[in-house]
Parts: sequence; C-alpha cells; structure tokens
Amino acid sequence: MTPTQLAPMARLLFAFAAALPLVGCIFAPSGPTTSPADLETLLTQAKTAQANNDLTRGAALLDQAAALAQSPKREKLRLQAAQLYLDLNEPNRARTILKQLQGRELPPTSAALRRIVQARLALAAGDGAGALATLSPRPQFMPEALRAAWLEVEADARLAEGQPLAAARLRDERSTLLRKPASRQANQQALWSALLAIPMEELVGLIPPIPDRFGGWLELAYFYRTRQVDAQALTAALHAWQERYPNHPAAGAFLASVLTTARQSLQRPNAVALLLPLSGPLTAVGRAVEHGFMAAYYQDPPQQRPYVRIYDIGDSSVNSLSAYHDAVAGGADIVVGPLTKIALQRLTVLDFAPIPILGLNTLPSSIASIRGLYQFGLAPEDDAFAAAELAWQRGCRSAVILTQNSEWGDRVAQAFRERLQSLGGRVLELAHYAPQTSDFSERIEALLNLDVSVRRYKQLRADLRRDIQFQPRRREDMDCIFIGALPREARLIRPQIRFHYGMGVPVIATAQAYEGTPQPAADQDMNGLLLAEIPWLIPRPNAATAGALSRDRMTELWPQSTQHYPRLYALGMDAYRLTALIPLLHGNRGLQVKGRTGELTMDARGVIHRELEPAHFVDGLLQPLDIRPSPRVQPAQASSHD
Repeated sequence: MTPTQLAPMARLLFAFAAALPLVGCIFAPSGPTTSPADLETLLTQAKTAQANNDLTRGAALLDQAAALAQSPKREKLRLQAAQLYLDLNEPNRARTILKQLQGRELPPTSAALRRIVQARLALAAGDGAGALATLSPRPQFMPEALRAAWLEVEADARLAEGQPLAAARLRDERSTLLRKPASRQANQQALWSALLAIPMEELVGLIPPIPDRFGGWLELAYFYRTRQVDAQALTAALHAWQERYPNHPAAGAFLASVLTTARQSLQRPNAVALLLPLSGPLTAVGRAVEHGFMAAYYQDPPQQRPYVRIYDIGDSSVNSLSAYHDAVAGGADIVVGPLTKIALQRLTVLDFAPIPILGLNTLPSSIASIRGLYQFGLAPEDDAFAAAELAWQRGCRSAVILTQNSEWGDRVAQAFRERLQSLGGRVLELAHYAPQTSDFSERIEALLNLDVSVRRYKQLRADLRRDIQFQPRRREDMDCIFIGALPREARLIRPQIRFHYGMGVPVIATAQAYEGTPQPAADQDMNGLLLAEIPWLIPRPNAATAGALSRDRMTELWPQSTQHYPRLYALGMDAYRLTALIPLLHGNRGLQVKGRTGELTMDARGVIHRELEPAHFVDGLLQPLDIRPSPRVQPAQASSHD
C-alpha cells in the first residue's frame, strides 16, 4: 500500500480512537450492576436470615450487598458482616474485613462499629485489656442498637479482666436498650452470671444496696448465694425480695428459674458409704462422728434419705483402700471418710476416685491429692487463722505468742503469724513451753520482757548500793498475747498472765483451749479469754445451736459423744449435709455454707475450710462476741486428728 493510500486509513483510525471515550460513556456502567431494588432485596434477605438464626447466610448476603453499595454504606455493611463472622466463631474472616478498611475515615457510627469488631477480636485472642483499651473512650452518641452492642462487648471485656461487678452494671444498663424478649432473656442470664462471679466479701460490702433496679439485682444475688443450699430459706428470701421489688425485670419467670436451678443443684446421693474406725483405740472418736452423721441423717424426710452403709476400718490404713473398693462395688454414690490422716493418705494410691471421697481429714502438704478427693477436717490452722482475724478485729497489730513446744504448737503459731501478717500486723516474739507444764512464770516473764526489767533494777540497785522501790514493767510494744494451749494449760496460763502484770492485755487462744462442755467452775480462771469457736458450741439462740440438732438435744441422745468429742460430733453432722453439696461447692468457689463446724468454703484443691465465730468467757461460760472475723485468706492445709 502506497503512502497516498495510507493517509485516508490513518485518518479513519484516528477518528475511531477519538470516538472510543464517547462509546465508553454510553456503554460503561456508572454504578452498581444491579438496581437499588436488588440491593434492598439482599438486605431484606440478610435480615430474614439473621432473624432465623442462619448467621452463615446472613453474613454472605451482607457481603454481597456491600459489593453493590456505595461508600459509606459499603463499609458499614462489611462491618456488620464481620460481626456475624465473629458470632460464627470465624475471627479470621472478620479480621480480613478490618484489614480492607484499615486507614479509612469512617462516619461516627461505622467508626464505633469498627471499634466493637476490634474489641471482639481482642477478646477472641484472650486479650481483655486490649479490648478495654480499644473501647476507651466510649462515644457519647450512638444509636440504640449500636449502644447495646457496645455495652455487651465492654461487659465481656470487664468480666475477662476480673471485674464482674462492672460487667454486671453494664449488662443492667444494656437491658434498657433491648426490645426483643429473647435478647432481654439472654442479657439477664449474662448479668446473673456476672453477679455470681462477684467475690462474696465484695458482694457483702454492697448490702444493703440502693433500692433501684441494679440494687435489686445485687440483693437477689446475695439472697441466692447465702441461701442456695437451703431450699426452704431460699424460697422465703426470694418471696420477700419479690415483695420488695414487685416491678423488677427479674420478678416472675426469671425468679422462678433461679429457684428451680437452686433445687436442681442439690444432688442428693442415693447411697452413701461411711468409712470410720469403729473398733480399736479410735472407737470413741469414730462413734462420735457416726452419731453426728446419723443424727443429721434422721432429720431428713424419709423419702430424701440415702441408703447408708457403714464400714468399720479399725485403725489400719490398709483397710481404708479395701473398704473404698467395696463401697464402689456396692453401688455407693459417695464415700465419707476415712477419719485419720494416714488412712486418707492411703487412698491417694488410686489414679483417681471413680466415686467422690469426702475425707474427714486433710492430706499433708507433701502428699498430692487425686481427682475426686475432697478434704474436710478440723484443721488447727483454720482455728489459728480465725484467732488472728479476731485479734485484728480487736485492734491487735503487734502480738506475742506463747505456744506448746510440739508439732501442733508449731502449726498453730505459724498459721497465726501468717494470717496476722497478711492483715498488716506483726508478731514480735515467740516462746514455747513444754507439754504438761504447770508453772509458766519463766516463759511469761521472758515474753513480756519482765526479766529485762528485773535485770535493770538489779543493775541500778548495785550501782546505787541501796534498796529502791521497784515494780516490774512489761513491754509496751504489744497489743495482745496469743496462746496455743489445750484446756488444762489455758486454765493455768490465763491467771498467770494476769499475775505477771498482764492485766488489760487481750489474750486470744485457738478453739482447742475450750473442752467444748460448759464447766463454769473449772473455767472461771479463763474469764476474759478470747477465742474463735465452732458455732455449734456457742450458745447463740436462733442460730446453729437451735432446733432438733441443738447441742442440748444431742446431749440428751448421745451424752458420751457430745460431752467428750463435741467437735467430732459436729463434724459428722456437717459431713452428712456435705454429701449433697460437694458438686455445688466444687463448681462455685465463692459459695459459703453455714455449718455447725463453721462457715464452710471449698478452695481450688478441694479442701473445705471453716470460718469460726468469735466468743469469750464470762463467769466461766463461753459466750458469743458481737463481731465477726475479717474476710479470710486461704489457710494452709492440715488437720488436727491424726
């Protein structure tokens, strides 16, 4: 083709190229490939899918709708899809959406939704602190639905960070924004779970609450947790609560469900095996526990009593293992016992306990427990902890200790020291005395620094070379004296402290200083002595001492057991009650059970601890004190009967 022939062709191609943009303007789409009606159809379908709880389809439809929408609606729909992916436990897909929106400026509503998704992703990764940081500060203005979503994730973050009270308050605030009954019900359950996670000592500090909506929740949780193990008392308390808060959101169906849950949580066993030494040198102590156990057993209605089979394991630890196997083969649902430390230790050769064991002692710290073994004993450490709490309540910040020179004495002295120091106090000095001692003068004089005062007097008299008037002076840096003593020793130590210028100094002892039987003539010398004792031994009307299982009533039926081994008798009564409460205590670390041996709680190791009640001697008789020990810390594990 010649140049003259190419010129017209070039002009034609040039004209065609110039026309291409115009053709594009005519045929290229200027927006979504579908009409607005198609977008609305997808959104309607997504909403329907969510209402039917088909979250997978709902998220997919939102993704499709976002692809068709213009900004900023596109980003909002993608964030809503990310929410559904998190509900489906697909955090990676939600994270991908966030990456697509990274660095983009969003309107306030979408920006708040993005922070919610970020916080939920942090929670999914176990980062509660990161979630709270993402949510701070909270936007001032949000639509109701978005605010409800915000409060939910903030409540979850507070709970993850160990702040159940704050989580409960947020859930209560959220309840006012929810319109659907199902959403309100789910929120109530989450609120209730947060209330049950509040440490009991913190909850007690909030009672009585402000009588508003949230105060009603607090009071309901308090009634439930303090009466959960007594269906009759709980029913009465919830009835009184409903009268106090007739229009509360929890009144009605939720209240009925709380009561039903409490009743179902009491899992009464059908068959119980009781392993005790009923022959040999420990017969008397074994009988005391047996009598207490059966006394409580017969207080239940006949239709609620389990079948009880009693195994005499004597004083041989080997027998406890064979008796346990026999109990399992015999269909027992729970084993109570054995009583001695060595017999309980024998059961730890098992890999695990196929049926639960409620041991009536505690293992040495050097022995590892096994799954299914729970420990409930009269640990002297519990008594010493309670004595230290009582000392602190009475204003004792600096103490001196006089205790028996024995393994038991070392245990109570160490426990008292640990608890007092944990409260902020200190032990200035520790002195020991030999068992069976009757004259404690030398030890008391040294403990009170009277010997130092006497030496100063003698030195001064020698320097002056003449007699001078002298009266020994005790140390002034102590607030109280703690004695670890048995009854015979305590009756001698208390008056000897007075004689050695100890008048006016509080003297505090463990429960072992009291025999457990009223003896006003023998105990006159213990007047003023302070101690923490099991509730069953303190004459307090309308409390643990009242009713068919009162101390007076049981003394009529079993005089030998209750007079010589009253604490073991009470141990047996509480052991029977605990057979129905072990699963409940195991699943609720904050639960407190009012028993006859004290207020009972279970720690993470399955050890049941006792919080005792304060008492003192007046006219030779033990009487209650109108104070309570401060909230306890976890005591060391040990037991008193070996």
